[in-house]
Amino acid sequence: MTNTRPTRGRGRPTVFDTALRTLYLDAVRSGMYLGAAADHIGIHRNIPARAARTDSEFGQALTDAKAEGRKARVEDLAHGEARYNNYACRCRKCTRAAAKGRAGRRAETQPEEEVGESGQVLDLRTGAESPIPLLLRIAS
Repeated sequence: MTNTRPTRGRGRPTVFDTALRTLYLDAVRSGMYLGAAADHIGIHRNIPARAARTDSEFGQALTDAKAEGRKARVEDLAHGEARYNNYACRCRKCTRAAAKGRAGRRAETQPEEEVGESGQVLDLRTGAESPIPLLLRIAS
């Protein structure tokens, strides 16, 4: 009697085979986060990380795919203050949105009676309470 079952060798069966690796890398390249890409193809989140540690070729492919995915996510992100702050986009639209956002936050935190004042200025050259003589005594 001959054995019709294919022999796989010793150890656990391969869960993350070449086809799943390709699907995973394509998902990451398209802009999915690593955990979401693993969930998308139906494997646990740790499996690709383990494969990247043990297989240097897949590790390099994953690094390249992550860079492409990051670019894809940035391209899909709308121009505005978040893109200016988080991705260093300095286009005119992002710059204006960031300036407008900062001005709005300043206006919210600053009380109305202090809006025109930038601070208190003291004249140190005149008056009996001038700290200059004290500073001269300490310095000498």
